[in-house]
Amino acid sequence: MFGEYKLRTQFIKIGPQKIHIVEERPGVFKYRRGDVKVIFKAGGERLRVIPGPAVGYGVKLLMIEFNEKVVVPPEEEMDFFLTAPVEVEVLLGSAPVDRFNIEREKYALYGTPETGAIARYWRSELHTSEPDSLGVVRLHLVNMTRKWMEMDHVIMYLRDTVMYYSTERAYYPLITVDFKSGVPEVNNTGKPPADGLTPTKEPLPLPNFLMRW
Repeated sequence: MFGEYKLRTQFIKIGPQKIHIVEERPGVFKYRRGDVKVIFKAGGERLRVIPGPAVGYGVKLLMIEFNEKVVVPPEEEMDFFLTAPVEVEVLLGSAPVDRFNIEREKYALYGTPETGAIARYWRSELHTSEPDSLGVVRLHLVNMTRKWMEMDHVIMYLRDTVMYYSTERAYYPLITVDFKSGVPEVNNTGKPPADGLTPTKEPLPLPNFLMRW
């Protein structure tokens, strides 16, 4: 699924989507996915199929609502996994060939109508082990206060984030939530959530995000 492909006539299946590559003549290929068609010359490059963050129409936030509430005891840490939407990028060298969604896009308003922002929206169970899903988030909760803390959703900063992948799965970087100020502070760490994963690019430092709503 994800990875590099030597250019030849072949099908590449990504979830429910199917990419068809045909060698029209020696060294010249046609890429087709549904109504998307691109013709290119190989130039010695391989086709890269990699995950991208679910930015949709250019949003910078992803809101994942939990199917259940989590309660974190004082001075404790907890780890969970979430399913998450991802997009797929197809590259030839540095040239973008295609980008598409796997799941149906949904959006929600985060915050108030006056000061809020539109976020990509998703619902997920809280999993104690890695779920069998195309897109995965590992969530690390840290509560070093003396209060019990509750949480029923998380907001993740997406703009310019690196992604990680295995051949069959896409991963967001490790996401940590710190309750030290009483307001959950979310950090897209840029770090891989597990060993042995391939990054899509060099990780960049991203700003922490205070979840006020």
